[in-house]
Amino acid sequence: MTLSSSSHPHSLSLMDPRKNKYDVFLSFRGEDTRGNFTSHLFSALSKKHIETFIDDQLIRGDEISQSLLDAIEASTISVIIFSEGYASSKWCLDELLKIIDCKNNSGQMVIPVFYRVDPSHVRKQIGSFGDSISNLEERFPEKMQRWRNALTEAANLSGFDSHVTRPESKLIEEIVGEVLKRLDDTFQSDNKDLVGVECRIKEIELLLRTGSAGVCKLGIWGIGGIGKTTIAGAIFTKMSKHFEGSYFAHNVREAQETGGLAHLRQQLLSTLLDDRNVKNFPYIILNFQSKRFSCKKVLIVFDDVTHLKQIEFLIGRLDWFASGSRIIITTRDKQVLSNCRVDQIYDVKELVDVDALKLFSRCAFGEDDPTASYTKLTHEAVKYAKGVPLALKVLGSFLSGRRKEEWKSAMRKLEIVPHMEIQEVLKISYDGLDGHEQDIFLDIACFLVGEDRDQVIRFLDSCGFFPEIGLRVLVDKSLITIDYNTIKMHDLLRDMGREIVRKESINHPGERSRLWHHKDIYEVLTRNTGTKAIKAISLDMSNVSKEIHINPYTFSMMPELRFLKFYGQNKCMITHFEGAPFTDVRYFEWHKSPLKSLNIRAENLVSLILPGRLWDDVQNLVNLKEIDLSDSKQLTKLPDLSLARNLESLDLWGCSSLMETHSSIQYLNKLAFLYLVSCESLRSLPHTIRSESLFELRLSGCTSLKRFPKISSCFLKDLDLESCGIEELPSSIECLYNLRSIDLLNCTRLEYIASSIFTLKSLESIRISKCSNLRKFPEIPSCIIDEAGIKRQALSKLELNNCSRLESFPSSLCMFESLASLKIIDCPRLDGLPDELGNLKALEELTVEGTAMREVPESLGQLLESLPSSLYKSKCLQDSYLDDCPNLHRLPDELGSLEALKRLYAEGKCSDRSTLVYYISRDAELMRNWVHHSLFDGLT
Repeated sequence: MTLSSSSHPHSLSLMDPRKNKYDVFLSFRGEDTRGNFTSHLFSALSKKHIETFIDDQLIRGDEISQSLLDAIEASTISVIIFSEGYASSKWCLDELLKIIDCKNNSGQMVIPVFYRVDPSHVRKQIGSFGDSISNLEERFPEKMQRWRNALTEAANLSGFDSHVTRPESKLIEEIVGEVLKRLDDTFQSDNKDLVGVECRIKEIELLLRTGSAGVCKLGIWGIGGIGKTTIAGAIFTKMSKHFEGSYFAHNVREAQETGGLAHLRQQLLSTLLDDRNVKNFPYIILNFQSKRFSCKKVLIVFDDVTHLKQIEFLIGRLDWFASGSRIIITTRDKQVLSNCRVDQIYDVKELVDVDALKLFSRCAFGEDDPTASYTKLTHEAVKYAKGVPLALKVLGSFLSGRRKEEWKSAMRKLEIVPHMEIQEVLKISYDGLDGHEQDIFLDIACFLVGEDRDQVIRFLDSCGFFPEIGLRVLVDKSLITIDYNTIKMHDLLRDMGREIVRKESINHPGERSRLWHHKDIYEVLTRNTGTKAIKAISLDMSNVSKEIHINPYTFSMMPELRFLKFYGQNKCMITHFEGAPFTDVRYFEWHKSPLKSLNIRAENLVSLILPGRLWDDVQNLVNLKEIDLSDSKQLTKLPDLSLARNLESLDLWGCSSLMETHSSIQYLNKLAFLYLVSCESLRSLPHTIRSESLFELRLSGCTSLKRFPKISSCFLKDLDLESCGIEELPSSIECLYNLRSIDLLNCTRLEYIASSIFTLKSLESIRISKCSNLRKFPEIPSCIIDEAGIKRQALSKLELNNCSRLESFPSSLCMFESLASLKIIDCPRLDGLPDELGNLKALEELTVEGTAMREVPESLGQLLESLPSSLYKSKCLQDSYLDDCPNLHRLPDELGSLEALKRLYAEGKCSDRSTLVYYISRDAELMRNWVHHSLFDGLT
């Protein structure tokens, strides 16, 4: 590219490229270049799908036509081809005047090309070029100065010189490249109505590795209406001109459903191969065309794909294309992208609140912000749409121009009946599910959103729905997400699922498969209108304002019921049931149930949740996996559970009157969760709990429990015994060989801790606090004292806090090479720390406060006199906090050898009884603040 004496950046501030009919207008003198350079340039621009205007009139009059002036105005870029005879044509010069006018008044971009003419001759109108314009002076004196000014202005712009860039093929290639670059610069303006798209396009461009070699396949994935097609279209518009061939295959799914896939293939091949004859061969053999594809760099978008076979039918294989090709596939189904072996997947998320408000406001009010009087209603509508562009557009357009009362009425209706247009788009994904998957989706939509994945699988598996693969399919189809093991679903999808159920029987809720709305449930229960159609009921009783009087035969009329959940403050009034209720129930939950007898066919039961209720029924519980009797204040003894051989979870949290558990729990080999928190009266557990599956044990608050049972489990990682009444931590603790942490907080009866805790090679943290009867911390057993044994230990944190009778700290603990944090706080009888403390090579944090030590750092106790000189050997110590040490009067010189020390705080007394405070920080630079600096001179 040749730059003239001054270069002016193009402006887009006044131009709206979206309204332009043409990308490029070509201004040239036909006699000079029509049959050669200009025709080749036009062809090259057209192959890049650059919409180019060229005047094909071979004979021109004296006056430029209005249609030509309109074409100039309707173009984003004008390319002026200055040739030797350009200035001899009044037509060309008038075109130039119009082009310069559009440049100056509407921001049109102008690219001059100096074809076999010197740019300075054009700029100054000299030489043979200057002679050409001079010949017009006698005929058109009134235009002469304007023409000359326009020539000078155009020649001063950044352009191309054929004398510099050779051969012509390279010159044309560079001109086309510059045109593409400038058109790309208009892209942001061209898409300013696409709210929230710009940042997504940038992210996708990074995933596509634009400009790099190889064939890149990208999937754009998300729920219906989230904007996949819009984003893909914006990417296509921006990038397509950079490829030798490009095609956007719209609505592949719909084309297949309507029998139009063959026609779509013909259009695709015809466009990519630039061969109109392809249309005459609907069953063209794609393998024959693969060689033609392999030489062509293409951009293809396959929109709304539901199966790999659709891609194979349309194009064969995705790796047939030349290096640099890019393939984009939009879909609701992630498995499709996996089958297509895409390189990257872009997960389209909902619009952020700011963009969602802007998009809705544009549709509802025609502006970026809502009308002031509609602000509150607007935010309600935007909240309902939850960032889905389709919903925002549909609701905004639907509510536009309506009165406030109509807005309010519409929003109330949406709480019960989703908008039909939104419903239809979202339901496409549901229609693609098989029967089991649809049942899983509807169960989740109606009553399982927010539930734990494992519990959901437990219930669905008991119904024979194959939940492992079913949930995976729902995730892949963007119908649910699973975050932190919790099932989640977009509110619009939830409402769509519930609307499917509501339409099963719009006027008779007792004939629907699932009930979740409290008004519908109240009607069915109080009027006794239930039927065999009902499979699940989930009622939040706090939403019911009055008592629900239930007929004893009500549930006998629902033989297919498999899920019952009544939660919140009980409002149901009934003491017993007649007939054969709950014959097929899998999940039964009833808070504060008033029933005297459950009368459940227990062999089908998987989960039994009865918070706050006694349960003495001993039945065939062979499939039962979960029992929750939490907060049952009157429960004193657990019933025999020996028949519940598959029980995985037992929750007795808050059963404050429970005195003993049944011996049968020691034989529950699949028990993974045992919760006995705040069972204040619990005196004993079975001597041994044999479940090797035990994953979580909660005994905190069992103040009457004196003995800790023997447990053999490789899954138990953390042991919390806060406020537990145990007197010792027995040697059998070594059976928990994968234990990572032990918390003994407020165990006021604890007197003994077995040294076998140090045989736990995975143990990382020990925290002992407010154990007022603990006198001695255990020594490391001799079996692991050898060097290899100590190195195998993982203990990194040890905290002894408020142990008022603790008298000694074993020196063997200083052999732990992994110990990084040691805290000893408020242990007033601890009168010494071992001199071997310096052997803790990994120690990074040392806190000692409120002890009675005499021969260790004064900051480690109330009567501290000196810090062990061995401590300086530590290479890792970073923080040391030595507080409440009234006798501290000296720190060792060797402390200066602590290379990693960042902060040290010490407080004590000097010989004159004045308070001494010593603080050192080694962050940006060494900083000292002390009252008596003579205390310590060794640290530099």
